[in-house]
Amino acid sequence: MHRLLIVDDEYHIREGLKLMVAESDLSVEVSDVAEDGTTALRLYTERRPDMILLDINLPDMSGLDVAKTIREKDQQTPLLFLTGYESMTYIRQAVSLQAVDYLLKPVTSEDFEAALSRAEDRIAQWRRSEEDAIHRHRSLEPLYREHLLLDLLQQRRPAAEVIREMDGPGFFSETSGPPYTVLCCELEEASHQEAAATSKPHGSMHKSSHVFAELAGEAAAAAGAKAHSAAVSRDRRVVLLATASCRAAERTAQQIRQAVQEQLSQGVSIGISRPVKRMEQLPEAYEEAVQAAEHRGWVGYSQIIPYESIQAAEPNSSQLLEKELLMITEIRAGNDAAVHAILQEWSGQLAGLPVKQVKMIVTQLVLFVMRIVQSDAFVGQTSMQEQDPLLELSRLRHGPEMIDYVSRYFVRVGRHVRESREKGIPRKFQRAKEWIREHLQEDGGLNRLAEYMNMSPKYLSARFKQVTGESFADYQTRVRFERARELLLDPNRKVAEVAEVVGFTDTNYFSIAFKKHTGLTPTEFRKTFL
Repeated sequence: MHRLLIVDDEYHIREGLKLMVAESDLSVEVSDVAEDGTTALRLYTERRPDMILLDINLPDMSGLDVAKTIREKDQQTPLLFLTGYESMTYIRQAVSLQAVDYLLKPVTSEDFEAALSRAEDRIAQWRRSEEDAIHRHRSLEPLYREHLLLDLLQQRRPAAEVIREMDGPGFFSETSGPPYTVLCCELEEASHQEAAATSKPHGSMHKSSHVFAELAGEAAAAAGAKAHSAAVSRDRRVVLLATASCRAAERTAQQIRQAVQEQLSQGVSIGISRPVKRMEQLPEAYEEAVQAAEHRGWVGYSQIIPYESIQAAEPNSSQLLEKELLMITEIRAGNDAAVHAILQEWSGQLAGLPVKQVKMIVTQLVLFVMRIVQSDAFVGQTSMQEQDPLLELSRLRHGPEMIDYVSRYFVRVGRHVRESREKGIPRKFQRAKEWIREHLQEDGGLNRLAEYMNMSPKYLSARFKQVTGESFADYQTRVRFERARELLLDPNRKVAEVAEVVGFTDTNYFSIAFKKHTGLTPTEFRKTFL
């Protein structure tokens, strides 16, 4: 029986319509009645009738407004309108709301039965089309499931809408629900031999793509997990696991990696998200899996990378990398002592971390410093005779040897930077720069240096800028604050002592000048970098 909701504010009309339905031969029954629009919407939401008869003139809102609200959520339920007078405006609106019929009061039993019959036909037609759609979906079920999965994970459509559709193609049974975990499988580049074969039509490229698409599901089944997968690109496949513990997710990832290696002779990096309890959380899990997989450049290729491992490294990484700018500044200045001080503290902090985290952090630090070596400031100057430090790091397996290698590399970079800067400067002016660094406490710097160099102050000033590219005052100021930063890294030195060493007799004035030059007061500098 089809359930009918009657909405009319007049009692005798509601009762008359109920009687007509009871006396008809149609498979229709009156399930509910309502006398206003608010009640009608509540009953529609709670009971979901098969068809609705609406009086247009209701006490609280128009029957057309009730229909518009219903149509925002539901395009299928047949609607019939009832009114006391004919109006072309009402008729046009009823047509726009896909009304089955528009009845005028007083309605005859024949007209009413004919309208209900048309509503029944509409329901039958919709159900046939729904069955056809389900049949089409089933015939394309694997591809359809992939599209649905990507719609959800990549948020291409509202999550609630996609999850409702997932009930149709049977994504997961009642026994295979949460927790859900997402794997992001990134196929590595093939060997040279395999890459050459990919140029053949219908050769290895097609085989790799096809086999990669099948391996994830087979590996998941072998590991005892319920899984669905989808291709994000030819080399990236995402796998959704249900009712899988963290250990089960890792076993599945290991099965996939082993199968890809055996059947395709290629490596695969696999990022694993944290488990989630609701399907609405899967887009976040997908992002975690992708982030983890993309960390393969840090932790090494063909690895299984749980998101929790890279997340655990983040607080330590951010704390250690806060000194990045200071490290770059001191290396650019060629301040070996400051570089050593920073590295000594870093080494102590890194020594307490797991090897994978150490590798991630030191790799990122090396990348920062490589930017200095490759920067425009040193283009055309003597390049470092150095093997690729990232390649060297990838060969190391133990934390202490990584820390030792990176420390030595940074010192070599600093020395290279200093030598590159001083190359071409006459020995006489190199001695002048050394004298300035050694006499920061003395007054009358230019006149004293002129005496030391046996030159007039005016000539020395002009030649110094011509040879070094900096004026005497600019160079002296820069060296003062470089030395101040270096000394402030020693927590045993007082600020007043540092000020005196670099030529400031007034500690307050030193603090003001230091902040103007670096953007931080000496105290703030220490809090940031110690």
